[in-house]
Amino acid sequence: MSASGILRSVRTSRGLSQRALAQAARVRQPGVAAVESGSENATVCRLEHLLNELGSQLTVIPTRRRPVWAAGEAVRRALDDNDQRSAWREVIQVNDDLRGADRATCVALAIAPPGRTGDSRFDALIAAVTDSALVDARLPRPEWLDDPAWTLDKRWDVEEVPSLQASARKDTPAAVRRHCVFLDRAVLAST
Repeated sequence: MSASGILRSVRTSRGLSQRALAQAARVRQPGVAAVESGSENATVCRLEHLLNELGSQLTVIPTRRRPVWAAGEAVRRALDDNDQRSAWREVIQVNDDLRGADRATCVALAIAPPGRTGDSRFDALIAAVTDSALVDARLPRPEWLDDPAWTLDKRWDVEEVPSLQASARKDTPAAVRRHCVFLDRAVLAST
């Protein structure tokens, strides 16, 4: 993941504008925009400074599995390209990554919230699959999963075929349902 993706994801998950981050970090807003757009290749020192102002820090996790925040960034890019199929694949991949990781790595991958994807359904879906993977493994859940911003106001039946929706609702795990998302448990067992 690039410095631009890391910074944008953390900033948007905190609900800050580039201008607010720039003021807090005592840098110019165009500098923040340059890092986020990738037009400036940020040094580790510069990225750490900006992340510190967001209450975060860089950490190395010994794994090739992608953290939830990075998957959220990939979903956002797919949705920006009007590619819901790729966005869905990214969600399934983060589910598989979490379920395939050892316990400590799973918690580490889920600790930082993703940035907003631009589609509240996919925001809730990412939270739902993360929540479900952690609950199923009996692991601690990060606080961001309890933030109402990661739950839809209205039920979303991911299953589009009306005759299959009732069955999917019945087989939706409680941790997924908590985010007002309904999808069959079998979808989450793809690892």
